[in-house]
Amino acid sequence: MGPRRTVPIEATAYSSDWRSCGWEWGLALGPLPLYLPLCAGRRPSGTVAWPLVPRRRREKVEDKPSLVLGGVTLAVLGAFGVAAHVVVSAASGGGKRWRRKAAKALRDGELGAKMTTAACAGALLGATQFPIGRYWGESHIAGCQYHGVTAMGTWPEEVRPVLWRHDILKDPVGFVARLVTLRWGAMDGTVAADTDHYPHGTRMHVPGYGWGVVEDRGVDIKGPHRIDLYYGRRRRALQFGRQQLDVTVEDA
Repeated sequence: MGPRRTVPIEATAYSSDWRSCGWEWGLALGPLPLYLPLCAGRRPSGTVAWPLVPRRRREKVEDKPSLVLGGVTLAVLGAFGVAAHVVVSAASGGGKRWRRKAAKALRDGELGAKMTTAACAGALLGATQFPIGRYWGESHIAGCQYHGVTAMGTWPEEVRPVLWRHDILKDPVGFVARLVTLRWGAMDGTVAADTDHYPHGTRMHVPGYGWGVVEDRGVDIKGPHRIDLYYGRRRRALQFGRQQLDVTVEDA
């Protein structure tokens, strides 16, 4: 623990919500360098996110959460597709021959083997080319996927207390999610600052927010008197807004 000092700072809340950051979920249109927006609502600029003319995709950056989701989705769809094909063929217009083949497939375990093969193929396909991803919807880099990591390569975190100090009445869903995912301990929040004045790893205590760690650097953050505070939800970020505060800085 290093020496502490108090600095007057303008703290602004931000979130990774698509409305705040200008990114949106999109469906890639096959081999075309285009995507179709899948989000509804208004962006910060006031433009409507749906419907929109698909925009050009400038680069392809793999999005691991989307790829995992794609693998699971295509695996499930492939397995159920095989099962549905056998059942429908046996029930409609297939006659006795198809019904006998379906019964034999069920009896001998062939249907299970086909479903497993389809699931493996779907998972393999989804792990490499899943059509749904996150794309920039507004800014000069429109079309690029949203990475969502800090300048240190970490995922931003919202400050949270130990589990038994979590306000269940205000955030019951968050409490259950933390309980199930075993995130019971306290966590410092992610702070974006001018790293020329506050190097990465500097801890700060912001009134109304809690302890945070400098892990990111905003493009528009200049000087020692401005920081951004990460919130997981846009609603909580709007509640905090922008405030002038006396922030306790713990030098590394």
